[in-house]
Amino acid sequence: MLEGVRIRPGTDADEAFFRELEMQTTWENLPPDDLERLDREQVWLALDETHDLLRARSGNMIFIAEVNGERAGLLWFGPNRNLVTGEEEGWIYNVTVVPDHRGRGLGRLLMQHAESHASEQGYAVIGLMVAVHNTAARELYHRLDYRDSNSLMRKRLPPP
Repeated sequence: MLEGVRIRPGTDADEAFFRELEMQTTWENLPPDDLERLDREQVWLALDETHDLLRARSGNMIFIAEVNGERAGLLWFGPNRNLVTGEEEGWIYNVTVVPDHRGRGLGRLLMQHAESHASEQGYAVIGLMVAVHNTAARELYHRLDYRDSNSLMRKRLPPP
């Protein structure tokens, strides 16, 4: 592990940090056309509702990466039912490293921590979703042997 780095379970004291990074990551990873047409507050409210639904499910964990006692990143792990196979999988809902700490291996450590946790929980598969334009994250996941399996595609329709 990197010097001065600790990964620990999140606590109630980390809630504001979690929500701030979650919103930042979500906003940064929206497709450009969504960024133009959506309001941050609208996205925040939708994200808040999604958090309430997903985090109420059993098995959710927030892991916090600290560097010399300072929060530097997080990973949100939880269960997911694969809609194609019906299997329960471990799922990484979010992994974010604070910009000042990027490029130092924290994302990799958080991912490896999640993989160990998923294995301990009995999951045979772990997955995630990543924005197509997030090349740095996609490259990290590929280096960690994650493979593309499905592609989410959307089309904005003209008003009726």
